[in-house]
Amino acid sequence: MIAKTLPAHLATGSALLALALLLPGCKKEPAVVAKDADAGEVAAKVASAGVKFQPGAWSTQVKAIDIDMPGMPAEMVASMKDSLGRARAERSCLTKEKAARPDGDFFGQADKTCRYKTFTMADGKIDGVLNCGHGGANQTITLKGTYGGDHFTMDMDMTGSGPGGKQMRMHVATQSNRVGECTPQEKAQADADEKAASI
Repeated sequence: MIAKTLPAHLATGSALLALALLLPGCKKEPAVVAKDADAGEVAAKVASAGVKFQPGAWSTQVKAIDIDMPGMPAEMVASMKDSLGRARAERSCLTKEKAARPDGDFFGQADKTCRYKTFTMADGKIDGVLNCGHGGANQTITLKGTYGGDHFTMDMDMTGSGPGGKQMRMHVATQSNRVGECTPQEKAQADADEKAASI
């Protein structure tokens, strides 16, 4: 759901942001730790730890803080900074059904080129390093975030190959808050999206 707001090369890392919709219970949560794991394996570890997602309507803002692309024409970089530098809000609905059985889609499972080098989630903090390969280029996405029952923040720092093999870097910040219950229309759309994804 959140991945729609980001460039394609960041979509996999942004899927991890849905982790922050976690409902921390009164007791201390078990730590979730993974190394050299794909999105499905991470999802399984989170599920086996008993972590639950809080359903409802969420509003998410995504903003590119910094873009550094050596070798790219200055006007193209300026255009990207102007476009991605504006915080955009997207409202999404996490249904009770989806919250009760989170799957690998939350963790970027759709992109088979990516694996988590490391992943840790515990005590309200999320840390991860994701390695991806796209069209012969390699990218590394470092994620650091905090989460609570009704909000989360996440910083994603992506580095990879740019034009001419030069290193490029993008830093994206995301903030999300639960804003209430899903409307009937949002619930119907979320159900339709889930049904379509299962086909």
